[in-house]
Amino acid sequence: MRESDEPKRPVTMRDVAKAAGVNASTVSRALRNDPNVSKKRREEIIALAEKIGYRPNPYVQAFTAHVRGYRRLPSHAPIAVLENRDASNSAYNELYIQGATQHAYAQGYKIELMNKESVKGSLERIKDILFARGIRALLVMPPDSKTEMPELADFPMAMATIDYSLKDPNLHRATPSYFQNMEIALRVCAQKGYKRMGFCTYRTEVDRIGMHWLGAFCGWRDLQNPENQVPVHYSPYSREDDETRSIETWASYRDQFYQWLDQEKPDLVISNNLFFYEWLRERGLRCPEDIGFVHLGLTPNESLTSGVDQNHQQIGAAAVDLLISQLQKNQQGIPASMQTVLIYGSWIEGGTTR
Repeated sequence: MRESDEPKRPVTMRDVAKAAGVNASTVSRALRNDPNVSKKRREEIIALAEKIGYRPNPYVQAFTAHVRGYRRLPSHAPIAVLENRDASNSAYNELYIQGATQHAYAQGYKIELMNKESVKGSLERIKDILFARGIRALLVMPPDSKTEMPELADFPMAMATIDYSLKDPNLHRATPSYFQNMEIALRVCAQKGYKRMGFCTYRTEVDRIGMHWLGAFCGWRDLQNPENQVPVHYSPYSREDDETRSIETWASYRDQFYQWLDQEKPDLVISNNLFFYEWLRERGLRCPEDIGFVHLGLTPNESLTSGVDQNHQQIGAAAVDLLISQLQKNQQGIPASMQTVLIYGSWIEGGTTR
């Protein structure tokens, strides 16, 4: 066999240690971003390892990660969940936390709930408490109103969030697959024979989750025959209207919906808001006899309306996995490139579609 034909021996961690003039244990910690090795030294070792062609053994990595996870008992590995006051009573948030709690426990961690009101302080105060208690992972629940939390940029820990609601900073997130969930609703209802399907939304909803529902609906609609293309109904509704509860304002929103209904004559209404369903009933329209209705944000216990269960518990579990992955790699702070895990929903056959 010629020398050039001989298989090359893989570069080991010992080779990197010899080239760097340090112990193999120091190389191991540096490659895992261990803060006990200075940032400058870590960067030097990582650059050297890449230069001489070191590649980790994926089987050894998997085994090591498993051993580390096994050794983390629930009482010794807490994950803090930062609740938002405006969303603390949300049924969705309760399901997210249930899923996160169950999955964290199964992986050797435990969930500790926290909010600013409970500690009577700011995010800066919460950071100090987490640091003092040795908590290295934080799950930020989706906010309803305050979509920017720049203070999180200074949190020295693994972080993740749920949903698209938090705009700043960009954390790793687990979220409903809104685009695919709309596709599920459209596909199922098309199989049921609906032709003129209409989507009702409002601006603050689009601002919160982006164009996912809207993009999926408009893309599907534009591929239908022209006589079956129904314009989106954009309601002026905003979350502030829930606080003011002005009778005149709500009557105005309802009348605009009725105007769209009379003009476009959809045979099915798709929305994430039950007040459209209530307005259909107030108009004397029966579901599904006169018109169909689909709710895009059902929970497993809801069976009155047809729609999509977003599988909130699975989303909470996926967010915990994002945190555990960061902990095992000693990653902390705001990621250079944000990752998003999408969880598909499931169709629930309720009583408002054929």
